[in-house]
Amino acid sequence: KQDAELRAIAEMRAVDDALREDAAVAAIPEKVAMRMGKRMLPFVGIPLFGSMGTFVAFWYLATYKDMEFQPAAVATTTVAFLAVGLLGITYSVLSASWDPDREGSAFGADEFNRNVGELKEGLSRSRENALLRER
Repeated sequence: KQDAELRAIAEMRAVDDALREDAAVAAIPEKVAMRMGKRMLPFVGIPLFGSMGTFVAFWYLATYKDMEFQPAAVATTTVAFLAVGLLGITYSVLSASWDPDREGSAFGADEFNRNVGELKEGLSRSRENALLRER
C-alpha cells in the first residue's frame, strides 16, 4: 500500500514539474477549441435566437394582434430557450472530440460519453491528488 502511495506521489510530482516547465501542456489544442466553437453555433445559436424570436413574437402578437399574455408565460418561455442554450454550451464542449487528430461524429453522442468518462476520471484523480497533498 505504501509503495502504491509513493508511486502516486512521484507521478503527481512529475506532472507538476512538467506543467511548471511548459504550461501549454495543460492548454486545449487549437484544433479542439475550434471544433468546440463550431459546435456552439447550432447548439447555442439556435436556442439563443429562438429566445429572442419568441420574445419578439410575444411582443408582436400583443401589440398588433391585441392578444394578451401573462408576463410569467413570456418570461418562462424566454428563459426556457436560454436554459436550453446554456445546456448547449455544455454539450458543445463535451460532444466535441478532444483528440486533435480525430474529427468525431456530427452529433457527438459517442464523444460526449467518452468525454464525460474522462471528466469523471479527472475529477477523481484531482480528489486523490488533493488527499495525497494533505498527507
